[in-house]
Amino acid sequence: MSLLHAPAPYRRDQSAQLRVPVVLPLVVVRVNKDGLLDITVDREPHDTDGPLTRDALHRLLNTIADNLASPLKVEIHELDEPVFTDFITLEPKRAVQPPRPVRSSISTSTGEVSGDGFLPDEEVAVAVVVAHQVANADGIARLRLPPALLAGRSGLVVLVGQSSGKIAVSGGTA
Repeated sequence: MSLLHAPAPYRRDQSAQLRVPVVLPLVVVRVNKDGLLDITVDREPHDTDGPLTRDALHRLLNTIADNLASPLKVEIHELDEPVFTDFITLEPKRAVQPPRPVRSSISTSTGEVSGDGFLPDEEVAVAVVVAHQVANADGIARLRLPPALLAGRSGLVVLVGQSSGKIAVSGGTA
């Protein structure tokens, strides 16, 4: 064995989201002489809201995969052609990103802060930024501030809508 091309150590990724069953659900698509599609899932007819064309096949296969929470084996039987086989995997679920802060473009007078995009009559929390801290390797940020520092500090102000979750940043620099 060469050290130049040493194999990577085997490691199972515990955070992997994709679970593949031993036997995949089988979706069989048969194209009839009119070009319409007949679909079966594990030998059971799949109900559709009307005639199904090739244009809607991709969306339908993704819907079936999502409903079964499993990858699919798909066989497409053309009229005079051989059988085409494909595998459809689930789209990875993306984490919902928190709303990004938006700089306020409303002009204000000295000592005044404002932000737009909140719901009418919404309660808005106001936070004055007095410092920035880098989180540690565990994602925890800790900072102890003396009370005198909190009093009379001007700078970055964050407005957070309590119902909408809207975030607006006003004044100072981020």
